[in-house]
Amino acid sequence: MIPSLILYFQFFTRLSLNVAIDQPLKRMKSGVKYFSLFGALIGIIEAAVFFLARLFFEPVLAFLIVLFFDAVLTGAFHLDALSDMADGLFSSRNKERMLEIMKDSRVGSNGVLSLVFYYLFSLLAFQTITHEMTELKLLLVVICFQMIGKNSITLLFYKMVYAGASPNGLGAAFLDVRTKDILWAQFFTLSLLLISFQWIGVMLHLGCNGFTWAYRRLVIKKVAGLNGDTLGAASPLSQVVYLLLLVLIRGFL
Repeated sequence: MIPSLILYFQFFTRLSLNVAIDQPLKRMKSGVKYFSLFGALIGIIEAAVFFLARLFFEPVLAFLIVLFFDAVLTGAFHLDALSDMADGLFSSRNKERMLEIMKDSRVGSNGVLSLVFYYLFSLLAFQTITHEMTELKLLLVVICFQMIGKNSITLLFYKMVYAGASPNGLGAAFLDVRTKDILWAQFFTLSLLLISFQWIGVMLHLGCNGFTWAYRRLVIKKVAGLNGDTLGAASPLSQVVYLLLLVLIRGFL
């Protein structure tokens, strides 16, 4: 477990962990069972940032600081994937051209809009739920925010068909992930959601997974498979869905 978590921190964050991990590609795949745990650990770090920010600022501004900190911590890794995915999938081109656009380092109008709406939905949804929640609940929301993003990616690994332009792309490293590893990640996510939100946690889990599955179908329909960008984009998309679901059911929290 520890080597896989260290590897994830080395790859998906800017934390400098000078630890050599043998067989990194193998451990990245076999460690999928801990991917939701990795998200929760990131969430705990960001919840600490939220707690400190709340000493000086209102909840929504404290959450904006968390989002800024997340971009710094992760290098906006999944947000870059979101903008690339939006530019490619909504370009109204053929499959080959869509994949080429995703590889282009330039950001188009669809990519910019996807990032603008990600931040708008996240901030406004969080602002809405602050009126219904205690400080402890808000901390749990922040922790689960990151876990939900990583959880959605593991769901996409199920019988994944790779559609990347390069056979050596990051997405290819997650081909043939074992179903039981995906289930372990899902079980961890569901368990923490239950602890945090009781029976509502089940609704959040089902709602986010339902969205992720619909997103998977859309991507496969357009480009006949998944690549690194479409995988990574699932994280911020599911995070927004998670917050919107909390808004819809906030009266029961």
